[in-house]
Amino acid sequence: MTKPRRLLLPGCLLVVLSALFGIAGIGVIVAGSVSGIAVDRAEPHRWTTGDVVLQFNRFGTCEVVPEAGPARKVEPQRQVEEIEVPRWFSGPASITCDQPVTAWQGTAAGLRSFVSSAAFEYGLATAVVLPLLGLVVLLVRRRGAPR
Repeated sequence: MTKPRRLLLPGCLLVVLSALFGIAGIGVIVAGSVSGIAVDRAEPHRWTTGDVVLQFNRFGTCEVVPEAGPARKVEPQRQVEEIEVPRWFSGPASITCDQPVTAWQGTAAGLRSFVSSAAFEYGLATAVVLPLLGLVVLLVRRRGAPR
């Protein structure tokens, strides 16, 4: 009767660890997603700090017009695409787009790029699954190999 109890605490800890990784990952994803600002013709975006990430949900063109420096156009290669635009100017700039686009700038742009990366997606999946695999290994080792 003591064998199941010895398995209970480590097993519960592994499940809780997996759940914590999952909840933390969801929190980071939400934080990286909700901080975006809508940009279109009617509502231009004022770019003031850091790099900017533009999320296109359909083909379109955005124009970045800095107060000091040359203007540039940003166009996606695919219908749905996120493009990171580095600063090539100093001071603020205005971003206008012919289609609705979501923009992240500064620290939010870095967080958005991180959340959208394959490394984060696979890392989060691994962090959630590994404790569960540890639980399976623990269960198999405690029960012993079939004879």
